[in-house]
Amino acid sequence: MPTKICSSCQTDTETVVDHKAGHELCSRCGLVLEINLLDEIPEGQNSPGSVENPVCETENSSKSSSSFNPSDQKTVKNSSKKGFDQITVMGDALGLTAEIKDRACEIYSQVDIMKTCRGRSINSIAAACLFIACKEIGSSRTLNEISAVADGVSKKNINRTSEAIKKQLEVESWVLHPRELIRRFCSKLGLENRAIKAVQEAAERAQNIDIRRSPKSVLAAIIYMVIQLCQRDPVPVRDIAMVLEVTEVTIKKSFKDISAYASRVIPEWYAGEEDVNKIPYP
Repeated sequence: MPTKICSSCQTDTETVVDHKAGHELCSRCGLVLEINLLDEIPEGQNSPGSVENPVCETENSSKSSSSFNPSDQKTVKNSSKKGFDQITVMGDALGLTAEIKDRACEIYSQVDIMKTCRGRSINSIAAACLFIACKEIGSSRTLNEISAVADGVSKKNINRTSEAIKKQLEVESWVLHPRELIRRFCSKLGLENRAIKAVQEAAERAQNIDIRRSPKSVLAAIIYMVIQLCQRDPVPVRDIAMVLEVTEVTIKKSFKDISAYASRVIPEWYAGEEDVNKIPYP
């Protein structure tokens, strides 16, 4: 069996080829070591086979999750192919880069071989892997957007599956940086460039203040404040909550926490302290 240095295991390890997908995998941890090997596979070795069970219900599930038995290769090959296909379909629908889709496939391969998500469907695992890859690489895709292309998989299901994968595979966790989503959120709410710039600067200033709310909650409160200072009809709080995927109660609580620092957060060039202090409670 061929060997290669695995960047994850940091050792010379035996490799297994997924003939259908054309991927070469580390036999220890499941990391995709090389992609698109189809041209190198001898003719007749890439027959599809047929396994209809979800990835988490493959045979020999009682074996250690940290080891891979080459005899299971056919089962892994078929379930991996289905997952890779689903990731490609969802990624294309969202207009994601090849880098993000490839990373999602790497995570899926580890999940598939190590049987990390027993009892979950291929669609939910593929969606969760894509969600993790987006956050790792810095694509500002929300659970709503991924759920919309995940063939009926709910946001709650995707989130729970991604948390299980992160815990078992120890993939990097992330913090949502509001700036990634500001322009898209503000555009959906009809804000002009000057107001968007004020939101971006306010979000950056807020990072230096000890506000114990999630970044998205703080951003929602900032957008609310900036909208109140616009020379235009205010956008209803429920619309802000819908666009940012938070609750109206969350916006009200976040505003209460950040309002004491409003004059430090809202840029001086956008509004004076007197106007900032007059912003009404949501």
